[in-house]
Amino acid sequence: MTAPVKRTAPWWISPAGALTLLVPVTLLLTWRMDDSAFRLFYRSSKSVTGSTLLLVGVAALVLAGVATATAVLAPSGRRRLIPVPGVVPERLAASAQGLFWVTIGGYVLYTGAGIANGLDPAAVVTALITQENYGGNSKEALQGIAGVTTLTQVGIAFTVVATYVLVTRWERRLAIQLGIVLLLSLVRSFVASERLALVEVAVPAVVIAVLAAGRSHVRAKRRVASWAPVVLAPLVFLLFAAFEYSRSWQFFKTRTDESFPVFALIRMAGYYATSYNNGELHLDNDGYPGRLPLDSIAAFWTAPGIGQLDLYDKLSAPAPAISQDVLERFGNPEFNNPGGFTTPFVDFGLVGGFVFFVVVALVIGALFRGFLEGSPVGALLYPMVVTGLFDLPRYLYWTQGRVVPAVLALLVVALYVGRPDTRRRAPHLRSSRPRPPLPAHRHPAGAGR
Repeated sequence: MTAPVKRTAPWWISPAGALTLLVPVTLLLTWRMDDSAFRLFYRSSKSVTGSTLLLVGVAALVLAGVATATAVLAPSGRRRLIPVPGVVPERLAASAQGLFWVTIGGYVLYTGAGIANGLDPAAVVTALITQENYGGNSKEALQGIAGVTTLTQVGIAFTVVATYVLVTRWERRLAIQLGIVLLLSLVRSFVASERLALVEVAVPAVVIAVLAAGRSHVRAKRRVASWAPVVLAPLVFLLFAAFEYSRSWQFFKTRTDESFPVFALIRMAGYYATSYNNGELHLDNDGYPGRLPLDSIAAFWTAPGIGQLDLYDKLSAPAPAISQDVLERFGNPEFNNPGGFTTPFVDFGLVGGFVFFVVVALVIGALFRGFLEGSPVGALLYPMVVTGLFDLPRYLYWTQGRVVPAVLALLVVALYVGRPDTRRRAPHLRSSRPRPPLPAHRHPAGAGR
């Protein structure tokens, strides 16, 4: 008999919990920071207003509230990713192997294309040793490799599937493969100055591990799962500081009186404060109406074929004042996060922006319900949703083209794993017990046959 499903998860990986971790503190920080602090730390004037920060807060409440209500009210699914606790479907383990080799092939092509574009392996090794990667030459060589980068993004799907297998049963080979993908993502995030490449594989793995710990029969594991942010927050800061040491600190260490830890903390706060500020700049200088939506449906405009045809520029009139232009005129191009909460309002206006968040919240809530119940689609896709929730103050992650390969791969795995097993049992596997003899048919005396 299948064990009952525990429809609970540690609070901070729910839609409302994930938003609560970052949105209130970053909004308060930005509100309290004055114009002189913006100019001193981020070389930009403070443009964001209290009304825009309030708009962000309301949007976060709408997103959290609708997603939570949907998760409660959504109907239950019939199939589970792991039907029996402790038993992993063989289809899931087989899918992990296929996704791993696609990812490895993608990284081989990614590296080769980078070398063809001028990437110097010796310079990369030197940068890793000296921790000086401010120049950005490697990033330019690895930027915009169409099709090849798509294959590397399958690594997100592999991480999700592999982590589900590993939290259920230990497989040494699969654990090594997961370590390889995480290491490749770490190197890529350093060489290409693409921190998100590491974040988008690490967060789903943590979410799945936390869910497993939160449902453990061991009380200590459940406590660790609930209080994990207390440990993870300092680790995230240390990782951020390590990246900044090899990037911005190599330039600013001779131009600031701050110690490196203080500099890293100011820099980290700036990624959120300037995101809200940039959102205001786009609302004021590039907002709806007057053009087609852009960043809110970026995956469509950057899709193969459409991106090469520059279809957006041909269909939208006038063309938007792209992020770099706005920041060069009113902000600081070094801090170029557009702000995820304001992007839908930039593209669709006030009413359209809230409609966008309601629709997104309905999808997130349904996926979260499936995640709690273990349905294939919800269980596989929701860990990626958490990445977008954590990144939403800075960036609208879910609508970017980089997530499409992983989503498509996970949907294929969900269909494959969730498909009913219609195989018939072989004759020799059927029960061999003799059937009981049929009762003899008695005839009345003298009756004919």
